[in-house]
Amino acid sequence: MNKNQIIENYGAKNIKISDDLICWMRSNHAGETGAVWIYLGASCAFWSKKVREMAAEHRQTELHHLIVMEHIVAKHRRSNLIFLWKIMAFSLGFLSSIFGYRAFCITIKAVETFVEKHYNHQIEYLKTTNNNQDLLSVLQKCCAEEVHHKQDAYERIAHHKIGIIGRFWLKIIGSGSNLAVKAAKKF
Repeated sequence: MNKNQIIENYGAKNIKISDDLICWMRSNHAGETGAVWIYLGASCAFWSKKVREMAAEHRQTELHHLIVMEHIVAKHRRSNLIFLWKIMAFSLGFLSSIFGYRAFCITIKAVETFVEKHYNHQIEYLKTTNNNQDLLSVLQKCCAEEVHHKQDAYERIAHHKIGIIGRFWLKIIGSGSNLAVKAAKKF
């Protein structure tokens, strides 16, 4: 699928972003950039075929999300810290894969749990304001796909149990993601 087909498939062709939504959309663009780079980092895990396969599967969807966000968010309105998000995300994907497939799956579950909440805040805002229904539809589609990634990662975690170290890691990623969103909204 080419870029125009992806944009059309998500219903994002004619979306205009009002000033009250630009901070959120800037953070969405930064987040989708980060997602692509998490999977790029994980794809370097030459020691784990399972990590590389999962990264390739999920990265394709994240690339679609990034194409959509690049279409929606004008270049001059994107985060000025994209280089930082790429470095941090690549590092997260690579480092979590060093600790193995299970650690990588826990990382993806944590990231996608945060992304689901982040998108749902926007979805609820658009629903209550009855503002920009086309954008609402795009965000709902992206969110549903992120939830699928979260569920997929959880199902791949052996025995579906996350121990104390895993729960601590979930909190670290949630806190880090929250800080990244705040920074992306401002810069």
